[in-house]
Amino acid sequence: MLRFQRPPDVVFQAILRDSIDYSIDFIDVLIDNNEYDGSRAREEMKADYPAMAKVFTPSLARTTLLNLRRCLDRPEIYSLNNYHYLLLFDVMAYYADIHNDMVALSKNKRDRKESSFVDPFYIETIDVDGLLELYFFDIDFLTDAETMLNIPDWFRSTYSPETFGLSQGMLPHAEELELNVDASEDMGLYKVTQSDCFGPKSKVYPDFDYYFDKHRTD
Repeated sequence: MLRFQRPPDVVFQAILRDSIDYSIDFIDVLIDNNEYDGSRAREEMKADYPAMAKVFTPSLARTTLLNLRRCLDRPEIYSLNNYHYLLLFDVMAYYADIHNDMVALSKNKRDRKESSFVDPFYIETIDVDGLLELYFFDIDFLTDAETMLNIPDWFRSTYSPETFGLSQGMLPHAEELELNVDASEDMGLYKVTQSDCFGPKSKVYPDFDYYFDKHRTD
């Protein structure tokens, strides 16, 4: 599985799995349609995946997503860096936009139910800000070039090593995209859990109202 700020629950895993699969299919079509024009393919990708297109070519994005997808359901825990987090954030944000729009445009209850399906859950709204809050350590991977250059040197040194290059639009080196197993001792407690952010009556994920009700102590 992939390492996040907190162990993923089964709903997050389902959203992430569908998001990656959707984007792999999307990029496959993009590459096929622009077989002899890589620059055009990247420009077209930028329209839907603005953060990804800054530092990934379509081909590199596809290869990296395939690797992430293979590791997603493995029992080993794989460490990620900000190139990986940026990629996963962008594919989930795009998937959530499509998903939420399809649900909102549904014409009847049957269509709404079908549109909300994220195997095996029914989710009417995927809250991207909520995903960021729960699962991402920070949003340094979204730092733009100008902001990064204006950060004092002493503070910039607190950022992860790859973040400066990422902010400047530099494509990652091969070693920066390697997925390595995290062998830390505390990883023995890191496993996919049942969700405490999505209940039987939840329509949004993550459902913070459900979470606080469940953990409320009277």
